[in-house]
Order: sequence, then structure tokens, then C-alpha cells
Amino acid sequence: MKKLFLFIAVCGVLSLCAQTSTYHPFPEGNAFWNVSYTQTMCPLGGDACENFSITMTGDTMINVLVYHKLFTPYVYADISGGCTQVHFHGYKGAIRQDIPNKKVYYFPPADFTVEQLLYDFTMEVGDTVKGYLSGGWMEDNVVVSIDSVIVGQNFHKRWLVNPCYGIYLIEGVGCSYGLLEFLPGCQTDMPVLAIECFQYQGETLYPTHISNCSVITSIPENEFLNNIQIYPNPARGSFMVSLAHPAGIKEIRITNAIGHMVWQKQIISQSRVTIDNLSGGVYVLTVIDQNNQGVSKKIVLTP
Repeated sequence: MKKLFLFIAVCGVLSLCAQTSTYHPFPEGNAFWNVSYTQTMCPLGGDACENFSITMTGDTMINVLVYHKLFTPYVYADISGGCTQVHFHGYKGAIRQDIPNKKVYYFPPADFTVEQLLYDFTMEVGDTVKGYLSGGWMEDNVVVSIDSVIVGQNFHKRWLVNPCYGIYLIEGVGCSYGLLEFLPGCQTDMPVLAIECFQYQGETLYPTHISNCSVITSIPENEFLNNIQIYPNPARGSFMVSLAHPAGIKEIRITNAIGHMVWQKQIISQSRVTIDNLSGGVYVLTVIDQNNQGVSKKIVLTP
């Protein structure tokens, strides 16, 4: 009996190893990433919240190599108190991947002379992140640990490269801090970014708890979503969400500044929903209607 149990355990471990040892390449078209950006330390005490998509559509030739073009169709920005908008719509450059060597390369939109290493999915613990992601800051980002995470129905390898902000590089997905963002090191008061969702070939693959993920193209023109009020905001301890048409709402969820869902309600029957027991900080409340259209609003909770 003990031998049988040992055999089953070994087979289970080998199965897990097989899942994580299989390389999962980057998409090569029909994909997009939704990214959120939050900055709370602005000169006049204000803050900024931006939400945008990066889509991969179409190819281009650069130096005889085929690259996949990246584009942001729209940026939803809520800016106040001395903050400035950081992200804008338009062409975001192009990427290509070297599958045999497990690397992804990037041409930024303003530089068509030298490509830069974007992702190296061969790093080991102790290696320093090199290339485009390391630009802009003086601190190194070093691989602290390597494990795996579910992407769709498969385990993908991931590298913890910044424990201060909980930033991972995920095989086949990209950087959890935003697809094309410089890593911040451990400097304090830096903007917080997160990949809210990643979709490929019409299927939302990451994170697995997100059921709907759509390209951000504009503020939704929807009577259900345009009649949502949050008060008080900023709030202390608790706040209320007022819905003019609760029957048309499918789900309300709240994510924190690093993109983790901290509150969710899927059956909405009342016109006012009170939410409490959240600690101080900046949150994003997303309301989704029965047609899977959604709108996000920033919430500030004081300690």
C-alpha cells in the first residue's frame, strides 16, 4: 500500500513538473491586455487613475524581421490635484519573440534603430532583470523565486522579480505590473500598475477568476452604467453605491491598488449597496451589466 501511495505521489509530481516545464510562448495576434494605473502622491494632494488596453493587431516588418504591432485605442483617465496623465492612446511599438531561446524583443514607438530585450523567460533565481523593463530607475530587480500560476487551463512559469510591489513576470502573459512598464525597484510612493486581465483568441486566460474582459475603447454609453453614484467619496470606513437600474446589473466588484479583487457581489436586487470593512487606500469599483459592458470608478478610503 505504501509503495502504491509513493508511486501515485511521484506520478503527481512528475505531472506537475511536466506542466510547468512546457514553454508557453507569447501570443502572435488577436490578443489584448487591460492595464490599470494608480498614482496617489501628486504635488497638490490629488491622485490619478487610468485604465487602458494594449491590443496586438497586425504585423510590421522592421530590419527584415516580422513584429506584432501594439496599440492602445483609448485611455480612461480620472486625474486631480496636480497629477498629470501618463498614458495616451495610439501606437505602442511592436514585439517579436524568439521561441527557441524563450525571449521577447521590443521596438518602442519612438525608436526604430535598435530592438530591446523585453522578456527573458530563462532567468534563474538571483538573476537581474535586463533590457527594457530595467530602464528608468537606478535599482535592480532580481529574481527572488520561481513558481507557476494557472493561465487558462495550464500552469505557466512565473518569476517574482520585485517583492516590494509583488511583481511577477509570467510566461506567455508578460509583466504583472503592466506589459510595457519600467520596473520600480523598491522605491516608495511609486505608481501602482497591474494587468487586470489578458485575453487571447477570444478567451480570457488570466487571471482565471475574471469572467469577462473586453477592450477599453470608450466610456460605455449605457443607461444602466451612466446612472451610478458612489457616496461619500472619499469615504471613511464605508460607502454606498446607488444604482438607478439594479435589475440591469450583473456584478459589482472592487479591486485594490495592485489589482486583487477584495469584494464582489453577483446578484444585485437593491438600488443601494453599502460596502464596508475595507482598509484605507485607493480602490477601483467596477460595475458590469447584463451585456457584459462595464465601467470603473475610483474610490478613496481614508484610514
